[in-house]
Amino acid sequence: MKPMTKLTFTIFLCCVQLVSLFGQSYQLKKDVQPDEVLFLKQLAHEMTITDQQYRNYLAKETLDESIIARIDSVYEADGIEAGILYEKSLDLSLEKSLADSLWQLQHAIDFMNHLALRGIFETYGYLPKELLDKDHYVQILLLMHPPKDWNIEQYLKEYSELLLAEVQADRMAPKEFASFVDNMKGKILREPQLYGTNFEFDAQTQSVQPPTINNLKESNAARKEIGLPPLLEGEYRLPKGEDAP
Repeated sequence: MKPMTKLTFTIFLCCVQLVSLFGQSYQLKKDVQPDEVLFLKQLAHEMTITDQQYRNYLAKETLDESIIARIDSVYEADGIEAGILYEKSLDLSLEKSLADSLWQLQHAIDFMNHLALRGIFETYGYLPKELLDKDHYVQILLLMHPPKDWNIEQYLKEYSELLLAEVQADRMAPKEFASFVDNMKGKILREPQLYGTNFEFDAQTQSVQPPTINNLKESNAARKEIGLPPLLEGEYRLPKGEDAP
């Protein structure tokens, strides 16, 4: 028997991966064919890139890739607190006209990505990690960037209902659903979190703190409803002036 060439071996590995994929039970809304799997994986990977195409420049307030790389290296090596402090120490800024132009470009991308993501949800449901692998997170990431000028309260209500159905269908993990809701409430609406899943950076203490919730009884009831354990002492904060029950 002749030994495999490098090309033959690569094709063999691709075939093994596809067989492995179709050996999984995804419980999607419809059966997927091999070409659909490859398309969904490619689409998800492209969206991870375009979602940050201009947003990364805007977040770091610089177009200098070497500076962005240094900031990212601090986050990766020393953690969130050190990364935030280092980033602030650089005192970077973009001219308003440039920032406005970058946002205009990013908003156009966000709208197209959102349409693609909604189409995936309507056709297949929330895609599992076994299918998308490392790009699985992009679904939550894109949900956190709704199209510009949409009503955020209505957006959160609509997608909470849509994604809760995905949790009940075992296509989405309860923790992912709770994280989406908490991110929308805490980071966009500037409200206390419901499920208490996301740690927060406290500007006053310059440190990462447990999530702020409105009411422990309400949060634990909501967590129980989707299958999450109750919050324990030290895992949450209440608004100033509020006492735990």
